Amino acid sequence: MGCEWYSLRSLMKKSFSILFVIIASLAPSIAKAATHYVPERFKTIQEAVNAAMPYDTIIVNSGVFVENVMIEKPLILRSNMGPASTQIQAAIQNKPAIKISNAADVSVTGLWATGSTVAGVLVSNSTKVTLSNNQLTNNGNGITLYGTSYSTVRGNISSSNAQYGLYMEKSGHNRIELNSATLNKDKGFFISYSDDNEIVNNSVNLNSWDGIMVFASHGNKITGNRTLRNTYGIVISESDGNEVAENTTIPNIFLIMPIVLIYFGIVSYLVQKNIFKIVYRE
Repeated sequence: MGCEWYSLRSLMKKSFSILFVIIASLAPSIAKAATHYVPERFKTIQEAVNAAMPYDTIIVNSGVFVENVMIEKPLILRSNMGPASTQIQAAIQNKPAIKISNAADVSVTGLWATGSTVAGVLVSNSTKVTLSNNQLTNNGNGITLYGTSYSTVRGNISSSNAQYGLYMEKSGHNRIELNSATLNKDKGFFISYSDDNEIVNNSVNLNSWDGIMVFASHGNKITGNRTLRNTYGIVISESDGNEVAENTTIPNIFLIMPIVLIYFGIVSYLVQKNIFKIVYRE
């Protein structure tokens, strides 16, 4: 009886070992991420997002897609030809063109988001999100980060928005780099109640009010930015422990120009007057 039990036990152990090897060998194929194409396979981006499994890739080809895209899972969303040829226009204007909510490991690259009174891209309560090489124009805000951490915003163009190129609130440990925020109707960047972020090497120019406004935010690194021809370059209020260095800041020269022109006019008049005196005297 003891020998039979030992043989059965040994056989079961071998069977479990074989089963484990089979499952392990199949796991990579089961976990392999898929790639979905819009509009070839799915007519809308949201249809592709809904069908995608976590960590799948969605590639969007050229076209104008009138919709509001909601992402709540880890995935990659990118255009095939870049933002100039791939536009997401908000179908419902009071919702973001693209919203990432309660998610991690999301990447959005190379899209043009427009037409939302809220934001071109809104990232809410998420982590490890990457926004890169997107174009955000004619929205309320270009990019909004709310409750977002350990994320990267890199190489985006955020211009001609009704309020801010980038608005960040209650967000920390993010890196904002190599972006352009121009011609926004209020501020280029508005950092509010957000700590320990890196805001480096951005071009924040020609915005109607502040280039970069930091309010009630601490421990941020703000270096190497160009904030040219805004009403105010960099404004920091009610904030401590921020590193502000090697930024290029020039205020809006339109206020200076009329005074300069007046002085040039006066000098020119005096020169001409003296020349005429000499001519008529002769």
